[in-house]
Amino acid sequence: MATVYLTFDDGPLGGTDDVVAVVTAEQVKSTLFMVGDHVSSAWRRGVLDDAHSSRFIQVANHSSTHAGGRYRDYYAADPRTVLEGFNRATTTLRITGQPIDARLPGRNTWRAGSIRRTDPANGNDSARAANLLASHGYRLFGWDVEWRSTGRNAPEGAGHPDQRVSDVVRAIQSSLDRSGGTQTANKCIVLMHDPMFRASRSEGGGVTDRQQLVQLIQALKQAGFDFDFMSNYL
Repeated sequence: MATVYLTFDDGPLGGTDDVVAVVTAEQVKSTLFMVGDHVSSAWRRGVLDDAHSSRFIQVANHSSTHAGGRYRDYYAADPRTVLEGFNRATTTLRITGQPIDARLPGRNTWRAGSIRRTDPANGNDSARAANLLASHGYRLFGWDVEWRSTGRNAPEGAGHPDQRVSDVVRAIQSSLDRSGGTQTANKCIVLMHDPMFRASRSEGGGVTDRQQLVQLIQALKQAGFDFDFMSNYL
């Protein structure tokens, strides 16, 4: 049976606590790609602590600054600046050992084992940073399927899940069934963003955003998928 890798980006933020609670209660292995500079308050440090304490969560590196949302400038600058930021985040997020699993902000770029794929966005601009990170013990993962959210460019936490659970499950299965639909056969990495899943929010007064994550996980379980950490992907 195929394996699904649930990955959540940009924490610790409002919504990360809900993700931690859901994947722990559902007992499914998941990877949270966190941003070092988001560990900016006692509450967020507590969320990071809870993530580290869960045996169903791997904390991974998603940079220190998330490029400040200025991706072109971030990748056009000296790649050593990117490396320095990732190194700071490794310390802040208390990630130990090597290789260090990571994801570049804003780019579906891979440097993992024999997989070397550079996101073509803006002329492959992330290649230099990716190569330098890979040479310093970072293993970079992109994604195969994204569960999108509304308001991606809106202020923090503004987005809701923008696809029905059934559509996300269908996209995962379709990607796995299609030759070349996933980076690796029988393995599908799903990208999501933490603020999508706040328990306190729903769109149109229906099922809460957090409950939609529960429904996705339960649907994938019912379909017979396995779950694993990105650290076990290769």
